[in-house]
Amino acid sequence: MKILLAHKYFFRGGGTATYLFALIQELERRGHQWVPFTVNYEQTEVNSYKEYFVSPPLGGNETHYNTMKLSPWAMLKLLGRGTYSLEARSKAVKLIDDAQPDIAYIHNVYNYMSPSVIHACRKRRIPIVMRVPDYNLMCAELHFLHDGQRCTECLEHGYKRALHYRCLKGSLAATAARIVSMYVHKWLRIYDTVDVFITPSAFMRDMMIRAGYDGDNIMHLPSFYPGQVDTDHQPTEDDYILYFGRLAPEKGIDTLIQAMSMVNGEASLVIAGSDVDGTRAQLERLASDLKLENIEFVGFQDQNALGELIDGCLFTVVPSRWYDNCPMATIEAFAHKKAVVGSNIGGIPEQIADGCGLLFEPDNAEDLAEKMQLLLDRPELRRQMGRAAGERVATDYAPEVHCERLLTLLEDVIAAYD
Repeated sequence: MKILLAHKYFFRGGGTATYLFALIQELERRGHQWVPFTVNYEQTEVNSYKEYFVSPPLGGNETHYNTMKLSPWAMLKLLGRGTYSLEARSKAVKLIDDAQPDIAYIHNVYNYMSPSVIHACRKRRIPIVMRVPDYNLMCAELHFLHDGQRCTECLEHGYKRALHYRCLKGSLAATAARIVSMYVHKWLRIYDTVDVFITPSAFMRDMMIRAGYDGDNIMHLPSFYPGQVDTDHQPTEDDYILYFGRLAPEKGIDTLIQAMSMVNGEASLVIAGSDVDGTRAQLERLASDLKLENIEFVGFQDQNALGELIDGCLFTVVPSRWYDNCPMATIEAFAHKKAVVGSNIGGIPEQIADGCGLLFEPDNAEDLAEKMQLLLDRPELRRQMGRAAGERVATDYAPEVHCERLLTLLEDVIAAYD
């Protein structure tokens, strides 16, 4: 097959981009062709078909809100781009005409590309499969959170509720722009033309059905570990617990730090990941207020360094307070045969099954401390869970399993479309 891959970023960083680059390797290994469609940022790593890429809505290196100079004019440009981009649609049509893909596999095209690419595919009668790794289609705030608390008012009362709370970055203008885009997409029925949606968790599938999407057109397909799993590898154990991932409020790292103040023993906590909107400073203050000297912030780690950190930890913690869909942190820990203590929320319980770890009540530091203490006090239990985790990633989250199911789906969609 020749597959059109559409995503707003084609550079390293973020779960969807990690998934895409790993998927590309698997597609090439199987002899399939892929055609990229993206925004032409300075960091974009893909050069083939570059003349078809969409211009950045603002500067060439302004890839995220925290890097953008958000003047009133910039906000208007973002509103237009996020709502419907004629440039993206015309360039996608030209790319389809020239490259002649068999099918489109669409990812995050919101905000900086717009879903007008879906209309381009439909105009040229290209079947469409869309992966839904987050809540962009359902929640103006993106995480179903309001002031750090879980909130589903967008589902229950419409997107306009977000305007009252200024859900997006605390900004009335940014929230309004986001809501306008969502209502326009709903009015245009853009997503009605998608043939099949793919969700990395069954929980996400249920949320989409709750939001009004047809369950018959939604397939649950878990993500995969983007690397080689060494089934013979024997991990080591140093005296630390590990959190790795973005340092963002929705990740619940404050609950983890509070739990550390209740844990007995000599184990320390290592926190690895890049800062989001000053969250690291807030977490460091919390650790200081609790007089915890056994917490170390090591910042962003490259893949090799992170692998060593995971390999040497006692176990990892995924303390999310939001409806985390299918966190890659869980799968990566499994690949290193490490048990995971995770929040009983979103898609995390689907991952931590078959004796691979323990679940705790979200935002409940006492419950988390109890589960962490159990694994600290019972080394054979955590090692047994680590072995079960290694077996699970080699089957349920293996690249071969994911790609075979994905390719079968794409072939079926193409056959049904013809």
